[in-house]
Amino acid sequence: MTAARFRVGPSDGPTVADVLERLGGASRGFAGAAAEGRAFLNARRARPDDAVAPGDELAVWPARRDAPGAPPVEVIARWGEILVASKPAALPTEPERRGTRSLITEVAELLGLRAPPHAASRLDVGVSGVVLCATGPRGQRHLAAMREAGRIARVYVGIAGGRIEGAGTWDAPIGAARSRGRSLPAVGGAGAKEAATRYRAVASAGGGAAAATLLRLDPVTGRMHQLRVHAAHAGAPLLGDRDHGGARSLTTARGRVLPLSRVALHALRVAVPDEAGEERAALAPVPDELRDLWGALDGDGSAWEEVLTGTPEAALPLGAPSGAR
Repeated sequence: MTAARFRVGPSDGPTVADVLERLGGASRGFAGAAAEGRAFLNARRARPDDAVAPGDELAVWPARRDAPGAPPVEVIARWGEILVASKPAALPTEPERRGTRSLITEVAELLGLRAPPHAASRLDVGVSGVVLCATGPRGQRHLAAMREAGRIARVYVGIAGGRIEGAGTWDAPIGAARSRGRSLPAVGGAGAKEAATRYRAVASAGGGAAAATLLRLDPVTGRMHQLRVHAAHAGAPLLGDRDHGGARSLTTARGRVLPLSRVALHALRVAVPDEAGEERAALAPVPDELRDLWGALDGDGSAWEEVLTGTPEAALPLGAPSGAR
């Protein structure tokens, strides 16, 4: 998605709202763009009543649409100034160019907070699941300390296109590379840093072009797109992950075409000590669209319950002893 960009003229009006109305208002999707946080004046987010001058650049980003039947944002656990929220796949974790509506703004509204919480972890648009947040500076400092000490453990579940067997650790370094005119995380790219993901193949499904593997993924490090990049590098990109070679649609053995509107990745569980040192954990149930996708591939529904067998390892810093806490 790209922004519509305009140069303000002498007769376009004195404010951002006036310019948007003159440019077409509701008929072009511009009505409410500034109020929704989708309008940028000279590269800064604009308010409706911001003054404009001839020669200013106004950029308007398209509104993000919710997926049909998307689940609501939920706060699934709260311990002092720490909370865990469940993010739907279509919603960004934080405000971005396509609007200020996000997980943290929705959480603030749900809880009546004066300001949005700080997201201590982030999930990409297209990925669902648990997100750790802090509602105050004490909680923010605590989560930062826990992350530094490797005391935060996360478990993800994903559906990869292709066959992966057994278990192990993917440890290819991740940097950045140009792809289709933009910079994306990639194995061995510029500025590559060490990265590690523990994986376990839980079950397989499908056949032929629709072969798929249900994976448990435990990130050891936290690089951008890490799980997605490592799965793709292993030859089995996550379904729906267009940025890293994942299929846009699948054809089942029965000839049914399945469009893939999201990345088949879900942050299932997070565990962290609270401020008193007590170990806490929260789980976001696997969304229906992923269960339905697995079922359409003739996957065994009971496999989802096997993902959490065994105790997840904390995301220790590379080189830290396994017993460090």
